[in-house]
Amino acid sequence: MNFFDLCVLIIVGVFLVRGGFKGLVREISGIVGLVAGFYGANTYYPQLIPYIDSWISSPQIQKLVCFFLLFCLILIAVGIVAVLIHKLLNIVFLGWANRTFGVIFGAAKGILITAIIFILITSFVPNGHAHMAASRTAPYLAQVADALTLFISRNIKTDFSKELERLKKTWKQ
Repeated sequence: MNFFDLCVLIIVGVFLVRGGFKGLVREISGIVGLVAGFYGANTYYPQLIPYIDSWISSPQIQKLVCFFLLFCLILIAVGIVAVLIHKLLNIVFLGWANRTFGVIFGAAKGILITAIIFILITSFVPNGHAHMAASRTAPYLAQVADALTLFISRNIKTDFSKELERLKKTWKQ
């Protein structure tokens, strides 16, 4: 086990424990809040501009303030809904299921984050494949990272694929 493996275990462990404490509902609501906040703010900030026009004269600052306000309001609203659902699940004695699935979701989130780190190291760090060759977790992360390449830019994907092939040859030896 090398330093990278230790970092992977710590990251996945932290997210696993965090997921257990927060529960599935609050873990998912965090992601939903960010996505909904970004989408809602991006879509509706122009409708707020007339309301702050008299307070802020700069059009760029108006856009920024309106975007930020909407983003925060949506994030808070989703958070409130999540807290209510969390409390409801505890009332109907499903808190254990919420926390159990929170552990699973937290671990999955940690694995995704470490797979992204794996992609970045193998793509951008000079001699990155050499650092991963001795790793025990890297072959498993490579499988997740390979699936994640559907969502990354062509340049990074090309670099990553090249380095991943070199790593696979090293692991077979």
